[in-house]
Amino acid sequence: MITFSEFLDEARRMRVLRTAHYTTASNKDEIMRSGFRDSPSTGTYHPDERKDIVYTTPSSRVGSDYSHSRVNLKLVNPEVVNTDSPRDFGKKIKSWMSSASDEDIADKKDKPTSAPDQAKAAFKQGAKVVRVPNAHGGFTPREGQPEGSYIMMDKETANKSIDKTPSRTMRAKGKEKRTKTQPKTK
Repeated sequence: MITFSEFLDEARRMRVLRTAHYTTASNKDEIMRSGFRDSPSTGTYHPDERKDIVYTTPSSRVGSDYSHSRVNLKLVNPEVVNTDSPRDFGKKIKSWMSSASDEDIADKKDKPTSAPDQAKAAFKQGAKVVRVPNAHGGFTPREGQPEGSYIMMDKETANKSIDKTPSRTMRAKGKEKRTKTQPKTK
Protein backbone atom coordinates (compact mmCIF):
# COMPACT_ATOMS: atom_id res chain seq x y z
CA MET A 1 0.00 0.00 0.00
CA ILE A 2 1.41 3.39 -0.94
CA THR A 3 0.87 6.62 0.94
CA PHE A 4 -0.82 9.65 -0.58
CA SER A 5 2.49 11.58 -0.68
CA GLU A 6 4.17 8.67 -2.53
CA PHE A 7 1.27 8.70 -4.98
CA LEU A 8 1.78 12.45 -5.56
CA ASP A 9 5.54 11.98 -6.07
CA GLU A 10 4.87 9.29 -8.68
CA ALA A 11 2.27 11.48 -10.41
CA ARG A 12 4.81 14.32 -10.62
CA ARG A 13 7.35 12.00 -12.24
CA MET A 14 4.83 10.73 -14.79
CA ARG A 15 4.66 12.58 -18.09
CA VAL A 16 1.72 12.02 -20.41
CA LEU A 17 1.80 12.99 -24.07
CA ARG A 18 -1.65 13.44 -25.57
CA THR A 19 -1.85 13.66 -29.32
CA ALA A 20 -4.34 12.73 -32.05
CA HIS A 21 -4.49 11.28 -35.55
CA TYR A 22 -7.11 13.12 -37.63
CA THR A 23 -9.07 11.19 -40.22
CA THR A 24 -12.58 10.53 -41.55
CA ALA A 25 -15.37 9.12 -39.39
CA SER A 26 -15.33 5.71 -41.14
CA ASN A 27 -11.52 5.47 -40.87
CA LYS A 28 -11.74 6.37 -37.19
CA ASP A 29 -14.19 3.50 -36.61
CA GLU A 30 -11.86 1.07 -38.38
CA ILE A 31 -8.80 2.27 -36.42
CA MET A 32 -10.68 1.95 -33.12
CA ARG A 33 -11.66 -1.63 -34.08
CA SER A 34 -8.44 -2.92 -35.70
CA GLY A 35 -5.70 -0.38 -34.97
CA PHE A 36 -3.54 1.38 -37.53
CA ARG A 37 -2.65 -0.69 -40.60
CA ASP A 38 -0.66 -0.07 -43.79
CA SER A 39 -3.71 0.87 -45.76
CA PRO A 40 -5.07 3.98 -47.45
CA SER A 41 -8.23 3.47 -45.39
CA THR A 42 -6.48 4.50 -42.18
CA GLY A 43 -4.60 7.42 -43.67
CA THR A 44 -1.24 5.92 -42.67
CA TYR A 45 -0.22 4.45 -46.01
CA HIS A 46 2.84 5.82 -47.75
CA PRO A 47 4.46 4.21 -50.80
CA ASP A 48 7.95 4.60 -49.27
CA GLU A 49 9.75 3.73 -46.03
CA ARG A 50 7.29 5.86 -44.00
CA LYS A 51 4.44 3.36 -44.33
CA ASP A 52 4.90 2.18 -40.74
CA ILE A 53 4.73 5.75 -39.38
CA VAL A 54 1.52 7.22 -37.93
CA TYR A 55 1.26 11.00 -38.15
CA THR A 56 -0.40 12.75 -35.22
CA THR A 57 -0.44 16.24 -33.77
CA PRO A 58 -1.09 17.67 -30.31
CA SER A 59 -2.56 20.78 -31.99
CA SER A 60 -6.28 20.58 -32.73
CA ARG A 61 -5.93 23.63 -35.02
CA VAL A 62 -3.41 21.80 -37.20
CA GLY A 63 -5.31 18.51 -37.03
CA SER A 64 -8.66 19.95 -38.03
CA ASP A 65 -7.07 21.14 -41.29
CA TYR A 66 -7.02 17.46 -42.25
CA SER A 67 -10.30 16.20 -40.87
CA HIS A 68 -12.56 16.56 -37.86
CA SER A 69 -12.62 12.94 -36.69
CA ARG A 70 -9.78 12.26 -34.31
CA VAL A 71 -8.26 9.12 -32.87
CA ASN A 72 -6.85 10.11 -29.48
CA LEU A 73 -3.52 8.69 -28.38
CA LYS A 74 -2.13 8.80 -24.85
CA LEU A 75 1.53 7.93 -24.22
CA VAL A 76 2.88 7.65 -20.68
CA ASN A 77 6.53 8.69 -20.18
CA PRO A 78 7.41 8.48 -23.88
CA GLU A 79 10.99 8.89 -25.09
CA VAL A 80 10.55 11.65 -27.64
CA VAL A 81 13.25 12.56 -30.17
CA ASN A 82 12.99 16.22 -31.22
CA THR A 83 14.11 17.32 -34.67
CA ASP A 84 14.87 20.88 -35.70
CA SER A 85 11.85 22.76 -36.95
CA PRO A 86 11.85 23.43 -40.70
CA ARG A 87 12.36 27.14 -40.00
CA ASP A 88 15.31 26.47 -37.68
CA PHE A 89 16.81 24.21 -40.33
CA GLY A 90 16.68 27.08 -42.84
CA LYS A 91 18.51 29.38 -40.42
CA LYS A 92 21.13 26.74 -39.57
CA ILE A 93 21.90 25.88 -43.17
CA LYS A 94 22.40 29.57 -44.04
CA SER A 95 24.79 30.15 -41.14
CA TRP A 96 26.62 26.90 -41.90
CA MET A 97 27.01 27.83 -45.58
CA SER A 98 28.35 31.29 -44.71
CA SER A 99 30.96 29.96 -42.28
CA ALA A 100 31.97 26.73 -44.09
CA SER A 101 34.98 26.42 -46.31
CA ASP A 102 34.71 25.29 -49.93
CA GLU A 103 36.11 21.88 -48.93
CA ASP A 104 33.50 21.46 -46.18
CA ILE A 105 30.71 22.31 -48.59
CA ALA A 106 32.11 19.87 -51.17
CA ASP A 107 32.30 17.10 -48.54
CA LYS A 108 29.03 18.11 -46.86
CA LYS A 109 30.77 17.68 -43.46
CA ASP A 110 28.61 18.50 -40.44
CA LYS A 111 25.83 19.78 -42.67
CA PRO A 112 22.57 19.87 -40.69
CA THR A 113 19.89 17.69 -42.22
CA SER A 114 16.27 18.66 -42.86
CA ALA A 115 13.52 17.81 -40.36
CA PRO A 116 12.21 14.87 -42.47
CA ASP A 117 15.78 13.50 -42.81
CA GLN A 118 16.36 13.87 -39.08
CA ALA A 119 13.09 12.04 -38.38
CA LYS A 120 14.00 9.25 -40.83
CA ALA A 121 17.43 8.85 -39.20
CA ALA A 122 15.87 8.77 -35.71
CA PHE A 123 13.48 5.95 -36.70
CA LYS A 124 16.38 4.01 -38.29
CA GLN A 125 18.26 4.31 -34.98
CA GLY A 126 15.30 2.81 -33.11
CA ALA A 127 13.30 5.87 -32.00
CA LYS A 128 9.60 5.18 -31.45
CA VAL A 129 8.27 8.77 -31.16
CA VAL A 130 9.66 11.74 -33.12
CA ARG A 131 8.47 15.33 -32.82
CA VAL A 132 8.90 17.89 -35.60
CA PRO A 133 8.18 21.28 -33.99
CA ASN A 134 6.67 24.30 -35.75
CA ALA A 135 5.75 22.26 -38.82
CA HIS A 136 2.72 21.96 -41.04
CA GLY A 137 1.75 20.98 -44.58
CA GLY A 138 4.56 18.62 -45.58
CA PHE A 139 6.78 19.96 -42.78
CA THR A 140 6.96 23.46 -44.27
CA PRO A 141 4.65 26.00 -42.62
CA ARG A 142 2.96 28.25 -45.17
CA GLU A 143 1.64 31.76 -44.67
CA GLY A 144 -1.61 31.80 -42.71
CA GLN A 145 -1.50 28.13 -41.66
CA PRO A 146 -1.80 27.35 -37.95
CA GLU A 147 1.52 26.47 -36.36
CA GLY A 148 1.91 23.22 -34.50
CA SER A 149 4.04 20.13 -34.14
CA TYR A 150 3.88 16.78 -35.87
CA ILE A 151 4.28 13.82 -33.56
CA MET A 152 5.31 10.83 -35.66
CA MET A 153 5.34 7.39 -34.09
CA ASP A 154 5.83 3.87 -35.25
CA LYS A 155 2.66 1.90 -35.88
CA GLU A 156 3.17 -0.49 -32.96
CA THR A 157 3.55 2.37 -30.45
CA ALA A 158 0.51 4.14 -31.94
CA ASN A 159 -1.62 0.98 -31.64
CA LYS A 160 -0.63 0.52 -27.97
CA SER A 161 -1.42 4.17 -27.27
CA ILE A 162 -4.94 4.44 -28.70
CA ASP A 163 -7.12 5.97 -26.00
CA LYS A 164 -10.34 3.98 -26.25
CA THR A 165 -12.15 6.08 -23.63
CA PRO A 166 -10.77 9.64 -23.74
CA SER A 167 -12.04 11.83 -20.93
CA ARG A 168 -14.55 14.43 -22.03
CA THR A 169 -14.26 18.11 -21.30
CA MET A 170 -16.65 18.98 -18.49
CA ARG A 171 -18.34 22.37 -18.50
CA ALA A 172 -20.43 23.87 -15.73
CA LYS A 173 -24.11 24.13 -16.60
CA GLY A 174 -25.30 27.56 -17.66
CA LYS A 175 -21.77 28.97 -18.10
CA GLU A 176 -20.69 30.22 -21.48
CA LYS A 177 -17.28 29.40 -22.88
CA ARG A 178 -14.87 32.29 -22.26
CA THR A 179 -13.17 33.93 -25.21
CA LYS A 180 -9.51 34.93 -25.02
CA THR A 181 -10.43 38.58 -24.51
CA GLN A 182 -12.89 38.01 -21.67
CA PRO A 183 -11.40 38.23 -18.17
CA LYS A 184 -11.95 35.39 -15.74
CA THR A 185 -14.83 36.17 -13.38
CA LYS A 186 -15.03 34.95 -9.79
